[in-house]
Amino acid sequence: MNHKLLGSLLLTSVFVLANPALASEEHKGGHHGMGDAKGQHEKMGKDHHGEGKHKKGGHQHKKGHHFSPHWAKTLSDEQRVAVDKMHLKLGTQHAVLKAKAALLQKELNVMTAKDSADQKAIHAKIDELMVVKAAIMKHRYDHLTEMRNALTEQQRISYDMSILKREGAK
Repeated sequence: MNHKLLGSLLLTSVFVLANPALASEEHKGGHHGMGDAKGQHEKMGKDHHGEGKHKKGGHQHKKGHHFSPHWAKTLSDEQRVAVDKMHLKLGTQHAVLKAKAALLQKELNVMTAKDSADQKAIHAKIDELMVVKAAIMKHRYDHLTEMRNALTEQQRISYDMSILKREGAK
């Protein structure tokens, strides 16, 4: 075997064994020894909840998160059907409104890109867009309260915690 190739392999092996981050991922089977599935999520920048990781390392310690199971995991069959119906209702309400908002946004962009942009028309288009976005938000928050009402008191703990962490409606 070529001495240069052997030297490179030896150097690479020493580097991998000496680097704790590489050794722990490769030799311990990923997060909590759970094998490839959970490790793959982490390698894709997601934690075990499917959320993006904010810091390097293991679990993100969030106050209060540990004392109640995630609400969706505890739904009864009846609750699951009710939740699916609520999501379908929201989806149908939002489909047209989101398309309308996207169209208004494009129209606003075209109006703004003209040499002789009409500020009054632009402001009117913004007002029209905000009416649609307000309707989307109202539907979304109506949905959140409807969902909450379908949950048990214990399920609401986890649900409420997730609502309080939200940055806004989608």
